[in-house]
Amino acid sequence: MNFLGHAHLCLAGSDNFLFGNLIADGVRGSDLSGWSPEIEAGIRFHRRCDAVIDAHPETRWLLTQVPPASRRVAGIAFDMMWDHLLAGEMHDDDIERLYRLLAREEVPSRLSSLIEWIQVRDALRRYQELEFTLSTIASIGERMTARRRIRQTSDPRQQSDSRRQSDSRRQSDSRRQSDSRRQSDTRSGRRTHKMGDLEAGANPLADMTPWLADNRAMLEDSFARLWPDMQALRQTPVI
Repeated sequence: MNFLGHAHLCLAGSDNFLFGNLIADGVRGSDLSGWSPEIEAGIRFHRRCDAVIDAHPETRWLLTQVPPASRRVAGIAFDMMWDHLLAGEMHDDDIERLYRLLAREEVPSRLSSLIEWIQVRDALRRYQELEFTLSTIASIGERMTARRRIRQTSDPRQQSDSRRQSDSRRQSDSRRQSDSRRQSDTRSGRRTHKMGDLEAGANPLADMTPWLADNRAMLEDSFARLWPDMQALRQTPVI
């Protein structure tokens, strides 16, 4: 789940507990002794929620419905769509509280640019807008693709693999590739890609956004079945 989903489940907790939930995706490893007990509890609660929702039957069913080329990253898109569905339920005072906590100096460095982006665009409020949410999902996919390109160009082994893959593609049947691309364009208005097809500018999250828009009602129904099980986790003692 993402910022609003995690926040919604722990607004009754202390600021430190809530803060731990908000920054958990930027914290690595199991040794959390560098954080205060309340923040550590928030991080661990966030991780528990992630494990529950990832294994939830509704999530697993949804993964069978998404376009195969985007399946590996669909969980990211689901997280953002859940925030879209929850955004309208957040009170303005709660949103301001989240922004205040995200401005704290203790935010992990790997989250700093993301949090700045959220604050500048008032994203926690604008997630109510479907188009904004879909645009954000596509932007996340672009950043992921850019990072993969950087890793590929900086790793000699990946460069060699990329060259071999490129040679293999050039030797394949160009007519079959052309027909396949035309069929893909006809179906979705854009080309679909494999995760490793970085030379083609693969962005499976962007490719998934038309499906998300077309199936918003289905996603809303699915979330209505999933969300009560997540709310049940709030039985965790308030800190």
